Amino acid sequence: MKTMKKTLCLLFAFLMLASVSACAKGAPSNAGSDASAAETKEPVSLDALIIGLTTQYEMTDGFVFSSSSTELGEYLDDDLIQSYYGDASVKPDFGKVSEYCVYIDESSPYILTDVGAFRLTDPSYADTFMKFIQGRIDVRIENGARYPDIDVATLKKAVVAKAGDVVYYAVGYDSAALAAALKDALS
Repeated sequence: MKTMKKTLCLLFAFLMLASVSACAKGAPSNAGSDASAAETKEPVSLDALIIGLTTQYEMTDGFVFSSSSTELGEYLDDDLIQSYYGDASVKPDFGKVSEYCVYIDESSPYILTDVGAFRLTDPSYADTFMKFIQGRIDVRIENGARYPDIDVATLKKAVVAKAGDVVYYAVGYDSAALAAALKDALS
């Protein structure tokens, strides 16, 4: 299973590089066509984005959950949504999410590494959705107060933000760099 995931990560990273290099090749620039190109710009694939980042930052011990998967355990079902982003009584409305990809590494009980992006069908829901993500981070920080072995430094540097219709977050040793890469790709 890990070999297959690594192979898929490398494939997605290669496809991302190929698409970037294809876009960079010699199309003449024209101010009028740039404006129309920006209006018809295809949205970034969140799968390619997150899997590319996990490859670039060598994050290999966690799991990728994606809305494009139909395999049980490779997408966020109601129980996973509840446990990762909700609490006992409330969870985010994934009916307002058209696409997502999340990398979650809980291989160490002491360090949380998460990177995720969620494309919303209703951008006015972004602030609410961001509160659920921040809630996940806050709970881990609270747990760190009770269990001194938990590394809360990475959690305190977490970034939760939005770009257009996408809410994204990064938690890890280099949260700022991960968040900057997400923002650049989504802008």
